[in-house]
Amino acid sequence: MQSPQASASHFRAAVTTIARTAWRGLCLLAVVVLLGEPIAAADEPKASEEQASKVEPTGEVTIMEQTSVGDASVEAAAPGWLYPKAIASRPLTMNQYMIRGSFIVNVKRAVYDRQTGTWAGRPLASIDLGAAFAVFDNLEVGVSGHRIGSPSSNAGQALFPIVVSPDARFGDMPLYVRYSFLRRRYLEMAGDLVLLVPTGTNLALTVGLPMRIRARAPVTIDTGLQAVVLSNGAGMNVDVPVKATYSITPSAFLFGESGFSFQNLARNLTGGSYDDSSLAFPVARNQVLVPVVIGGGYTHVAKNRVMLDIFAQLGWQPLVYLNAPSGVDVVPVRDSWVLAVGVTIQTSPVLQEGDP
Repeated sequence: MQSPQASASHFRAAVTTIARTAWRGLCLLAVVVLLGEPIAAADEPKASEEQASKVEPTGEVTIMEQTSVGDASVEAAAPGWLYPKAIASRPLTMNQYMIRGSFIVNVKRAVYDRQTGTWAGRPLASIDLGAAFAVFDNLEVGVSGHRIGSPSSNAGQALFPIVVSPDARFGDMPLYVRYSFLRRRYLEMAGDLVLLVPTGTNLALTVGLPMRIRARAPVTIDTGLQAVVLSNGAGMNVDVPVKATYSITPSAFLFGESGFSFQNLARNLTGGSYDDSSLAFPVARNQVLVPVVIGGGYTHVAKNRVMLDIFAQLGWQPLVYLNAPSGVDVVPVRDSWVLAVGVTIQTSPVLQEGDP
């Protein structure tokens, strides 16, 4: 049995050992804290840089545009995608390797029945799906009725034109090539060649010379000349369009379209141009008409890779006859309206080097 003195000695030794261990632990903890703060501070910039590198840039990127009143800065579609977001600032052809798809619902009130020679009771309605691809910055090909700077697309003409009224059928396929051959400051010109491959109408060849004038940063004037050579009756239609587009903001836009349309020039067969032109009904030979179209829309960019133009337009084709025909060829303005609602989808260059 141990004496009281031995027990007290063992107790003091145990307390001393515990105290020394605690002191050493506190000292080690103090060293870790003091040294850890500068290490953590040095690592914070690296962590912030790594975190920032994982976040996609969202800042606005601008590009320079030449207008008739001087250079202007316009917003690009996205960082790394130097294509104008504002529809009024875009060139006549897309950037190289871009793709554009179109989904348009077209309705025309006046429909001419070729079999009966009278007006059909229901309007012409179609769902038109088109596509285009930019081979180079100045060369664009596609199967679509929608082309920048050209007159409004025709109902029932696209890559997949689905006519749902008055009778269900497949529409016509316009194969086109556009080459932009002149880009001088605020003026751009291109050449169009369009072959209309018909399924239930007539073969036609369109030769166009679209011209785009950038009056100022948010305003563009589109004009030019477009001739449609008709296979049915050996004649042609000639359009001189004038279209003004105003970008209220880089996203919102308004437009108005008019001009002169010369129909059935030197044609031997009358009453068939409904199948060959953008008119809502056929007309007699050598007619001069004035169409009017107004509309607007909104542009949205998704994930810096896809840009959507959502639009709606209402027009009268024609609104005015300059030399009014007589008989069945006359249709009141109230029955000559056309309506279109759609969306075009542009993608960033799919084959661009370094594009993830």
